Amino acid sequence: MISPKVKKIIKEEIRSWSKHYLEVRNKHLNGLPACPFARKSWAQNKVDIQTRNTDQGYTRDLHKHVKKINFDKKELLIFCDINFKEYSLNKFQSIIDNFNSRYNKKDIYFMGFHPYNPPNREEQEFLLDPTGDMSDLPESKIQFSMMLIQKFSQLYEASDRLHRMGYYNEWPTDYYHEVVSSRQQQFEKLFKGEKYAGQKEKR
Repeated sequence: MISPKVKKIIKEEIRSWSKHYLEVRNKHLNGLPACPFARKSWAQNKVDIQTRNTDQGYTRDLHKHVKKINFDKKELLIFCDINFKEYSLNKFQSIIDNFNSRYNKKDIYFMGFHPYNPPNREEQEFLLDPTGDMSDLPESKIQFSMMLIQKFSQLYEASDRLHRMGYYNEWPTDYYHEVVSSRQQQFEKLFKGEKYAGQKEKR
């Protein structure tokens, strides 16, 4: 089991990460935050942070928390694991793909972050140095993987609004297609039909 002290540190790390990297005005994105909706979600207590019970397997414990989450009360579930060394990057991606395959049709979407695959400066500098002053950014005290889970329809609609705002204009094209475009097309395929998905490319 993870101690209450470690759980507290994990929650503090996530809050700090959001505050210093996702919510600030980002010089690479024309002054828009990397996640324009994050501050509001925190202010409204819409973020649920859970840590893996290390006495259980990763996928079993994740399934348990996904089944318990009430998306009418929370917008985002962040499932954290300090035992990320148990699975390779390929295995972690396989877990993400398997959960999306099972839950996308239930209007739930999964995204993962693994410490072995941090953002790279060439394509994702806006996630590494949002203000241009690295000295302002706190250092992490602990490493853990994160699985971010939220309503697929809410994520789709938020991305659609951001696209209309021009938010994605400054994103690296390849990264945009990998993260956003493919996800939007998957939603349209599931809920709006193959033809619709094929017609609505965003960039």
